[in-house]
Amino acid sequence: MPYIYEEFVIDSPTKAYQFLMQNLHLNMADAQRYINKGKVRYKGEILQEKAKLLHDCVQVLVFKSDSVGLKPLYENADFAIFNKPAKMLIHPKGRFHHHSLIDEVRAYLGNTANLTHRIDKETSGLVLVGKHKKSISELGESFANNKIEKEYLALVKGDFSKSKFGTKDFCLSLPLATQPKGGDLCVRSKFSGESHSSFLKFKEAKSEFEILGNFWDSKACYTLLKVRPKTGRTHQIRLHLSALGFPILGDPLYGTQDSHSREYLDAEFIAPKPIEKEKESQNQFCKSDCGLSDAKRIEYFGSTRLMLHAYSLRFHYNGNDYYFKSIENFEINQKTFNTF
Repeated sequence: MPYIYEEFVIDSPTKAYQFLMQNLHLNMADAQRYINKGKVRYKGEILQEKAKLLHDCVQVLVFKSDSVGLKPLYENADFAIFNKPAKMLIHPKGRFHHHSLIDEVRAYLGNTANLTHRIDKETSGLVLVGKHKKSISELGESFANNKIEKEYLALVKGDFSKSKFGTKDFCLSLPLATQPKGGDLCVRSKFSGESHSSFLKFKEAKSEFEILGNFWDSKACYTLLKVRPKTGRTHQIRLHLSALGFPILGDPLYGTQDSHSREYLDAEFIAPKPIEKEKESQNQFCKSDCGLSDAKRIEYFGSTRLMLHAYSLRFHYNGNDYYFKSIENFEINQKTFNTF
């Protein structure tokens, strides 16, 4: 895990919260919260007294990033924009060490920086990172209130012109719900009206779609879509497209066999492989947390990755308007599909 105990030597007796303020550069509230969460060990036990006088040695649980050298596409005093590679987690997950975007963010910007929103592990694209508490809170609130416009590119299986929508742009409103943890394939969201979903709590989910064009290979036809999610439900774009009968190419959860999804989840999250230390370019993810082989992904899902890309972000912050766009090509099994 990216959190490890670091040992500090204290020269003169110091109150616990003051020690944390001085050595971790925390304010008083954060220092006290650190102790409340059991992140300080003193003389072999979890410290509970915030004002206890400490001397000699103390152990503190601190975040240690494990970076492959990813750098932001843009940054200013308040925020930074990172282009997350596909198959990279946003945060560490579970009991094992999973390399994640937060490793890259903290390695480059320090431990005060944090993500203001999330995208799926399998999805690539733009992620907005706040550099200090004020920007993290304000930008996160803007996302929660749908004040930040997001656009995605999705390459789906099939010829969308033959759907009921034809070649026209359209908006889909289809309520979604997450499943309780612990069940079989519980990571999948459900759409209203789906079988065995009557006990779930559904929330409005709305997405706008624009048809950009088609791509054919020797076996199939694919449609490139631009998607503007108007709400932020879990797996919203993936499930909306699957429900329409046009699952995203490379999706390991939707529009594929249950047995293949189970094999994917077991390989990705139960027994990840150790991280390789070699650094790669910022547009490539170091081959860690490897689950299914590329050959199996192609066999099961049609592509080595989920063909969903967080393409643009548009928002107003601190008196300025910002518009960021990622220019990136999809690759289909070593054949490049140009998105522009």
